[in-house]
Amino acid sequence: MNGSFVLRAEAERLAIRPESSGSRDRASPQAVTVRITAKGFEPDSISLQPGTPARVTFVRTTDETCATSLALPDYGITRTLPLNEPVVVEFIPTKSAAFQCGMGMLAGTLIVR
Repeated sequence: MNGSFVLRAEAERLAIRPESSGSRDRASPQAVTVRITAKGFEPDSISLQPGTPARVTFVRTTDETCATSLALPDYGITRTLPLNEPVVVEFIPTKSAAFQCGMGMLAGTLIVR
């Protein structure tokens, strides 16, 4: 019984969850794609569930924008946005925040609820 406790405690410490055949399976990442066009971020607002891993793909499709880099200041995330190359940003949403171009001129909203 003591060995079982140690294994469970270590699994909890490492955030390892056993696979379950019941209704509480591991959460799949939330996936969203945001295009950067001459008009800005499309869509300019995305909704995510808190605590569930998110995978947001940003694709800059034009040179007619200042959005050659991306910033999510509240999450400490910055990325370069090469033309026509998907840039995947993975994180766990905890709060609503803004995402913006590196200069802060174009912005979008990350809604977490």
